[in-house]
Amino acid sequence: MLVLRLTPLVISSLLLSPLALAAGSNNSPSDTMLVNASKQSPDSASAKNVSSVKVSAEELAQANVTRTDELPKVLPGLTMGNSGSLIFQSVSLRGISSAQDFYNPAVSIYVDGVPQLSTYAMQALGDVESVEMLRGPQGTLYGKSAQGGIINIVTRKPDDTPRGYVEGGIASRDGYHTKVNLSGPLAPGLLYGSATLLRQVDNGSMTNPATGSDNLGGSRTNLGDFRLRLAPEDQPWEASVAVSEECTHATQDTYLPYDNERSRTLEISDGSGDPHLRRCTHSQSLSTQYRTDGWLFSLIGAWQQQNYQREFPYSAYNASLPERWNQDTQELRAATFGGNTPVDMVFGLYRQNSRETVDSAYTYSGVPISSTRGWTANETLAAYSDLTWHLTDRFDLGGGLRYSHDKSKTDYNGSSMGYGWGDKGKTRDDNLLGQVSAGWQFTPELRGYVRVAQGYKPAGFSIQPTPMVSAAPYDAEKSINYEIGTRYEGDALRVQGALFYTHTKNLQLYSGPVGYQSLSNAGAADATGAELSASWTFTPGWSWDVNGNWVRSEFTGDSELYADNRVPFVPRFSAGTSLNGIVDTPWGALTPRLALNLVGEHYFDGDNTLRQGSYATTDIRLGWQATERVNIAAYIDNLMDRRYRTYGIVQNGAAYAQVNNGRTAGLDVRVDLF
Repeated sequence: MLVLRLTPLVISSLLLSPLALAAGSNNSPSDTMLVNASKQSPDSASAKNVSSVKVSAEELAQANVTRTDELPKVLPGLTMGNSGSLIFQSVSLRGISSAQDFYNPAVSIYVDGVPQLSTYAMQALGDVESVEMLRGPQGTLYGKSAQGGIINIVTRKPDDTPRGYVEGGIASRDGYHTKVNLSGPLAPGLLYGSATLLRQVDNGSMTNPATGSDNLGGSRTNLGDFRLRLAPEDQPWEASVAVSEECTHATQDTYLPYDNERSRTLEISDGSGDPHLRRCTHSQSLSTQYRTDGWLFSLIGAWQQQNYQREFPYSAYNASLPERWNQDTQELRAATFGGNTPVDMVFGLYRQNSRETVDSAYTYSGVPISSTRGWTANETLAAYSDLTWHLTDRFDLGGGLRYSHDKSKTDYNGSSMGYGWGDKGKTRDDNLLGQVSAGWQFTPELRGYVRVAQGYKPAGFSIQPTPMVSAAPYDAEKSINYEIGTRYEGDALRVQGALFYTHTKNLQLYSGPVGYQSLSNAGAADATGAELSASWTFTPGWSWDVNGNWVRSEFTGDSELYADNRVPFVPRFSAGTSLNGIVDTPWGALTPRLALNLVGEHYFDGDNTLRQGSYATTDIRLGWQATERVNIAAYIDNLMDRRYRTYGIVQNGAAYAQVNNGRTAGLDVRVDLF
């Protein structure tokens, strides 16, 4: 285990070793090496025998996607949204759900190879180049636990080409955003840099009758991102440093009576204040890559610190929940690159260490009822490998293994209704997971595959301790996914589809009344489904996209708490379609877009008492390339002003819900400086 324990000091020394090695290298590529964000060779089974989708920065802009929680607009099958607050995201993919364990989303989010804090899953998108989603477990390819899938966000790398732009826009409810980006060479052929500054305001539409405040339910974000890239010409190595600072103020813990989603007035007691969240996240990463003729070696050390203060009232209750997070990760990996090799391989070592402290307090009608002080620490050490055997030009086999060692400990104390309490505990767990796949290239355009893969969420303790409850650990949640899929990639038509079945045991689920919940294992669940997506360029400049999926995700009959109930936050079905085009005019090109998205019924609780019915939203956007460097776009999201619940809770026999903000109209302008 000492080999896996990569401390920051060891990381720093390892980062210098490729530089020393490169100084004596005579086998250097002729051009400056670009960082490749992919985790494997494009010829590997893990790249081909998997259900995936990748969208470009242009496609994100066309769909008006500026934050990660808006990615379901362009990533079919994904659902993601606030659960109480933006720090807690309800995420589901292929029937694998956050299931009210919002500290451990079902889908892991990476930015430039760095896993993000779970409480930073919702973040503004800076200078993004592309976003890729892999469906199903990916633990033999990524260091962090990836049970339901991976979202990999890739930012633009600075290089010899000077780039820069300024963006700005206004939106409904006094919303607006500004973004400035500059990127290019600082020392041509050697050193490159980029800087992005962003201010984004998305106000809500709720009113607090106790204070008279309106526009509640939104957020205001400031973000700064700075990068340096050392990449000497004619050398096989490069190193990068990235630093970002983000602060968000939000008023999103807004609750209405569950059966009155059309209301805009909070259900709140006289004398109660406004909900408020202040989250500040600091991220730093240091990475290096070294390329030989057939291998790419990479090393990443990353650190994130986050402080947030969350206060919100509901009915006569008021909660104050400050937390502090620290996470550091190190990942060392080697992967084959290039073509015409009989075997493609990936090997990696991974360490993640996170520490969280909490100091919470609850009151009822101004009277203190409970408080908690505590901390929780988690560590994961993992080794993984992923191999592909190219048996023929058309047929390949894939396989991989992952070994993980997880440790968790907690220590807390507090009081409830005048009674003091406290406890501490430790737990550790080992997991061996694997995946196998087989793929057949029927024609240059058509491929079929089968895949079996295991995934898990680590064992641990509840981040928020429960008053008067001992520190009992929960077991690791484990799943196995079976799928059969196909992919057709022609010049004008691209089609992808899959059938899948996932069995999950020891499902981790919060239970109990709000404020007194604890995380425990809630038995097993089965998810069966089908997914299909297609994109047809039916004439130059015009494309039609369509997608749909159906999922049946239910607790099994032997589940102790919720036998035969639906798993929370998993829509029974979803579908979407969009029409995108380019119309040339004497005054510049017009780029219209029309999109329709449908979300099926789902529940917010394991008891299946809080139901949200099916709903559809329509988005329209018209862009105008006024000059070579100026683009103007007008849009309306949720054109028909469809109102629906995004989250629900039950407190003292009464049900409350959060609802969406409704129709949003806006105007954006982008000016390219170079």
